[in-house]
Amino acid sequence: MTEPIQDYEDLTGMQLSDDELAELVGGGGECVFNWTNSAGYPVGVVVAYIYRHGKFWTTCAERRARVPALRKRPQSAIVINNGRKTASYKGDSIIHSNTDDDWDEVKTWFYAALSGTEHDSDNPGNRNFEKFLDSPHRVIIETEANLVVGFDVEKFQSFTAEAIAAGMGVD
Repeated sequence: MTEPIQDYEDLTGMQLSDDELAELVGGGGECVFNWTNSAGYPVGVVVAYIYRHGKFWTTCAERRARVPALRKRPQSAIVINNGRKTASYKGDSIIHSNTDDDWDEVKTWFYAALSGTEHDSDNPGNRNFEKFLDSPHRVIIETEANLVVGFDVEKFQSFTAEAIAAGMGVD
């Protein structure tokens, strides 16, 4: 029999299950993409992502500061927060650009997935978005998905409310 949680020192009971993680990450959405600058400080931006083949895929213009930073220091992190559930991942990022031999293959599936033409190719808005993405100096960033922590805020708040109601920690 496991002992009930007595304080905030061990929050392992607040973790997400594999099914909850799969639902959270899904096929894509928004994430906070993080890297380090040349001074070693972490930097993050909110970007759209696609999750496929066990990896996160994002895009930006090649002139964005994160591109040369990731080429020098590929260590990065992805944070997903949706529906009161959150997960943090770490991994090395790979920059794909139009000078790569497989660029046409990568951009074709990625732009279709991100724009929605993969599932609804007849939608004019999706088709226009896909064309908009295909700019000459765009890169696609592939990032490994190594889970650091998944956390369920509802489990945490439920535990906290029950502990307070029971007068936990009060002498």
